Amino acid sequence: MKIKRNMTTAIVGALSATLLIGGIVAGCAPGSLALQPAATPTPASSGAVTTLPGAVPSGGAPIEGGATVGNGAAGAGVGAPGRVVPVPGVGAVARAPSAGAAVAASVAAPAVAVPPVPSPASALVHGIVVTGVGEVNARPDQAIVTAGVQSRAATAQDAQANTNRTMQAVIDALKGLGIPDKDIQTSGISLYPIQEQNDTISGYTASNSVTVIVEKVEQTGTVLDAAVKAGANMAGGVHFTFKDETGLRNKALAAAAVDARSKADALAGQLGLKISGIDSVAEGSVNVPRPFIGVQPLSAAAGAAPSVPVEPGEQTVTAQVTIVFGY
Repeated sequence: MKIKRNMTTAIVGALSATLLIGGIVAGCAPGSLALQPAATPTPASSGAVTTLPGAVPSGGAPIEGGATVGNGAAGAGVGAPGRVVPVPGVGAVARAPSAGAAVAASVAAPAVAVPPVPSPASALVHGIVVTGVGEVNARPDQAIVTAGVQSRAATAQDAQANTNRTMQAVIDALKGLGIPDKDIQTSGISLYPIQEQNDTISGYTASNSVTVIVEKVEQTGTVLDAAVKAGANMAGGVHFTFKDETGLRNKALAAAAVDARSKADALAGQLGLKISGIDSVAEGSVNVPRPFIGVQPLSAAAGAAPSVPVEPGEQTVTAQVTIVFGY
């Protein structure tokens, strides 16, 4: 009996030493060993794993369900925490912490300072923030004209053929004014039946429209008149634009910058501040107007009526910039 008791004591001591060594390998300080239930053994590639059903740590409380202690290169302590079963005479025992918690508690890592999130008040820009507005007035030097042809016939083929024939005459008339092919573009084609109240089809309507870029704005009325005389019978329209918008945009932005500086000087002078420089500049919106003029083309019966009078007038290009002036 004495030999058996000594063997049992030796086995228990060896197991306790194994658990202690496993905890140290996992990065745990002696006395803070985290024991985990071994639901699934760790693969051989992650290091040797010892599963000890009913293992008894140095505190004397058995771990129900066994524990897994890893001592491989990948570290140890994988799995959910085991449930500690109190043993009479041992005292109150708390639930074993998880391996991650044990390692974090035993390894003294330096504290990492996390910068606080700035409040809206602290995030305010230091400086004089102003928005400048610039305007440039210019006379449009280009027009975009839309004209179309619509025909009605008993059959779809006849309606389409009549429309095609008339539209070709309109295109030829436009080219006769010196407008190049690149400035004439088909913008719409349609063909649909004409239904009466009793849902019967009485005929078909076909339409075709073109958009023309008129580089000589003073020629706009002549273009409209030529299209009508050639057979255009659909209401068209006119857009006035600029050939070079980049130059106008830049001039408007420059004027906006001047306006912003004037405002900053006024504010600084009133508040007794001295502007030291510019902290930031942000381009705002740049607006180039696109005015549209609806035009009802003259009837072809007008014959030798004068060209449609068209005046482009002036347009205003506006721009905004926001500048932060330091002081």
